[in-house]
Amino acid sequence: MIYFTYLSIFLALFYSTLMLYYTWGWLGLKFFKVPHNFVPETTVSIIIPARNEEKKIEVLIQTLLLLNYPKHLLDIVIVDDFSTDNTSALVLKYMNHGIRLLHPDYQENHITFKKQAIDYAISKCQSQLIITTDADCEVHQDWVRTIVAFQKENDACFISSPVAMKKGGTLFQQFQALEFSGLVAIGGAALHWQKPNMCNGANVAYLKTAYTAVGGFKGNEHIPSGDDEFLMHKMFLSFPGRVLFLKNKDVIVNTHATANLIEFIQQRMRWVSKSTKYENRNITRILFLCYCFNLSLLINFIGLFFNSSMLFVFAIQFGLKLIAEGILLYQATTFFVIKKLMRWLLPEQMIHVIYVVMIGVLGNTVSYRWKGRRS
Repeated sequence: MIYFTYLSIFLALFYSTLMLYYTWGWLGLKFFKVPHNFVPETTVSIIIPARNEEKKIEVLIQTLLLLNYPKHLLDIVIVDDFSTDNTSALVLKYMNHGIRLLHPDYQENHITFKKQAIDYAISKCQSQLIITTDADCEVHQDWVRTIVAFQKENDACFISSPVAMKKGGTLFQQFQALEFSGLVAIGGAALHWQKPNMCNGANVAYLKTAYTAVGGFKGNEHIPSGDDEFLMHKMFLSFPGRVLFLKNKDVIVNTHATANLIEFIQQRMRWVSKSTKYENRNITRILFLCYCFNLSLLINFIGLFFNSSMLFVFAIQFGLKLIAEGILLYQATTFFVIKKLMRWLLPEQMIHVIYVVMIGVLGNTVSYRWKGRRS
């Protein structure tokens, strides 16, 4: 019992130190401002894989049509990823507004999911810079302009930019928005330290030449998730110092929180399913230690009902987690202008422990369904 107590304290110290390290990195990221003399010259292809998005695709298109970027340099490509609804018909309405719709000429492969659609679209594009987002998102009018200016100034080959989850009207969706802001901050902080871990395919950009140089998704095409992170890691190895995070509010892409618990679990299982597939084993080790911390916290909480002496250890663990993550989330929510969500910090932290332990197991042992497909 005493050894488990020592282990629990060690894990708590590790986890809280890690969160403070990420907070430091997030604060170290400089806000980027587009130079006044910036003149767009880069050709850009925006690629959007879309599968069964008839309810949201038009909202994205409307925001894309308002982009403040020269039309002759912009190529907007939507790939219908074998939708079974009215997605394609809705996109066709905008063909005269500079929107291209692609229907893949390959056979559907439920394993590769988005990777195959993105790779196919890239093969049909001639632009210098590729930007990807998701069909259920919304973008700011200066989104592309800011990314291009940042790429030019920093000679970046891969750019990860912030994604915000709409807080929605339900408490469940607000919990998601709060937690998600922290994940984005961690991804940005890791790039500040040049130790990339995560990014979000709803808002990444990369040079087409760099994509070709690393072989695109080759090597991890069999993994359903990770069209964003695995590519980022490959480019970091090939182009050190040129994989960066863009901290600017004009490039925030807004996406939707999941509507219900089942959808949330399936989404998180999809994200976690790649956790053991990273070539950089340090990422896997950190994820494992974070999982062990949450598991030990849950064990100590359950142990309270059988041994009241475990209260001390649990209080230390949960207190350190609450403080360290609270500081990180405060900085993240300030950036995303959702600081009001911090009022849910305590219940969110309690729920977070349970779902991390559960999803950590399910994501690596059980198949999941997403967009009507099973992994």
